[in-house]
Amino acid sequence: MAVLIAMVERTVRRIIRGPIVPTWTWSVEMRVVAFRALIMASAENGDRTKRRAMEAKLDPSLPRDLKGLVEVRPGTVGSIGGEWHVRKGGFTDRATILYLHGGAYVSGNPATHRRFVARLAWETHTRAFVADYRIAPAHPYPAALDDALDCYLGLITTGVEPSSILLAGDSAGGGLATALLLRLRDEEHPLPAGTILFSPYTDLEHSGASLFRNWETDYLPLSDAGPNTFYIGDADPRHPYISPMYGEFHGITPMLVFAGGKEMILDDSLRLVAAAERDGIEVELIVESDMFHVWPAVVPNHPATARTLARSSDFVVSQIAD
Repeated sequence: MAVLIAMVERTVRRIIRGPIVPTWTWSVEMRVVAFRALIMASAENGDRTKRRAMEAKLDPSLPRDLKGLVEVRPGTVGSIGGEWHVRKGGFTDRATILYLHGGAYVSGNPATHRRFVARLAWETHTRAFVADYRIAPAHPYPAALDDALDCYLGLITTGVEPSSILLAGDSAGGGLATALLLRLRDEEHPLPAGTILFSPYTDLEHSGASLFRNWETDYLPLSDAGPNTFYIGDADPRHPYISPMYGEFHGITPMLVFAGGKEMILDDSLRLVAAAERDGIEVELIVESDMFHVWPAVVPNHPATARTLARSSDFVVSQIAD
């Protein structure tokens, strides 16, 4: 009901005042409205218990154009369960992607990201493992990071060369992937070939001005939220393993960062990239000016998504040695 009401209200607004972003079609704008209404209806004071219960029942099929091309099967890497996405047909994989899903560290699972990761694996000519890492509030920091480390080292234990591994993640998963990079370096583990981040969540204090500046053009319910204490617990919210934009990036392998110009946590990406550039790291930032949070997973047929996947594929090629 909340979704229907929100869509009716936005329809009336659009008829009277036009699209909230001039380039947004009806389909794009209604999808943003529906996502926000769904998230807000399933969250009470930031607690997404209802949303997690709903997500636990999800078992989405792959998009029609990927059926028969990508196989999704359960698996375990290290001690962490998850889902493998493997291209069918005897293809040679360029690399292995360890994908960390988003959800503000309090929701999400491999099923919620199945369609997007399947497309990412297909378009980048890779195989991908989506880790079902522990989430808050039942498992606050450092549970998610411990699981990500376990999974990464598990890949290496099975014989996968670090030089053929790429980290990837969206939102909280993007922040987690960045935190994992810092921890791998600090503990002197071998680093992956590179990292792809989609709208990374790197500031768990929620201090960015873009939270308020882009409130009307995104679907995240963060405008009046304080720090993400569900995940942080009693830890320092500015610890680089929690809010990676505060990290030192010396010695980190290349990163590709995508951000939406209309998303609420745009500043998370901008400040992360600035820190990496400060430390001399090879990092590329691509801002899709009219896009919102993690748009490739929300509008899979949009031209901006096609550009994002194509650049991701090029990045994989550039980072993987022959």
